[in-house]
Amino acid sequence: MLRRSFNHPRMPKKIIPFPAAPKQKTKRSKSEKSAPPQLGREAVFSFLKDTRGMISWTARDLAETLSVTLAEANIALPILEMQGYVKRSGKDEWLTTIEGESVSGSVTPRYKREAVEDALKSLRARIRELNADRNSDVKVIRAVAYGDFLSGRPRVQAADVGIELIGHNSPDAKHESPILSTLRAKSPMLHLRRFQAWMSARTHRALFKAQSTGSRRRLKL
Repeated sequence: MLRRSFNHPRMPKKIIPFPAAPKQKTKRSKSEKSAPPQLGREAVFSFLKDTRGMISWTARDLAETLSVTLAEANIALPILEMQGYVKRSGKDEWLTTIEGESVSGSVTPRYKREAVEDALKSLRARIRELNADRNSDVKVIRAVAYGDFLSGRPRVQAADVGIELIGHNSPDAKHESPILSTLRAKSPMLHLRRFQAWMSARTHRALFKAQSTGSRRRLKL
């Protein structure tokens, strides 16, 4: 999982890293064997964002959303509690605190889930349009969407979408920004950002993926 810090204005400068869970002697399932060895802060905060509007949730919810073991989730939770982002609401239940909502960037769910789904469909169409433009040096090779719209709840937040780009020169964050802005098309129901590996490790929807026909520069779009 990703180990970079999550740049949020209210995030404390120093945060205790999430340690890897101890090795288990019991036989692990196929999904557990493929799970990342430790939780990244950005992935954890994406889960806390998804819990906005939920009365409570469990360690298993955290583990299943981020595709990690229950042992790893149980190690992360006391650390998040110490940092003030979560607190216990029962024997096996937790809730996200106001500080946790703030650091995760969550807001009150106010969009109809169907409207967010429509926004994602429009985004997919714009991605294909960009990739079909022969005058564009930059192409989208992957897009994954995640957020509470996957929960099935009637009211949700804007969908987060990780976009991976490729071009003649590898686009950096500065050059990616206007491209992502164009793809977003000023939709308030979409948050676009640079793709990172943890986004496809957690629960998500594969919005778009180019098929490679050899090298990364030769893509079947």
